[in-house]
Amino acid sequence: MFIMEKEQDKVLREVTESDYKYGFVTEIDADEIPKGLNHETVRLISKKKNEPQWMLDFRLKAFDKWLTMKMP
Repeated sequence: MFIMEKEQDKVLREVTESDYKYGFVTEIDADEIPKGLNHETVRLISKKKNEPQWMLDFRLKAFDKWLTMKMP
């Protein structure tokens, strides 16, 4: 089964990384945020959403609390 997953990954990579050959194009604006969650990511999302300062402060405080929590 592992070999099939590797082969599927290879096919997906080839399809998604190749140029589209049929001419149809849709321009879509997209934001790219690095993987993972940290204070900077929280700030970036809050800024993108044009949130007020109190909401950013609330989210950062909640994130700090989440960092101290143990897995159940």
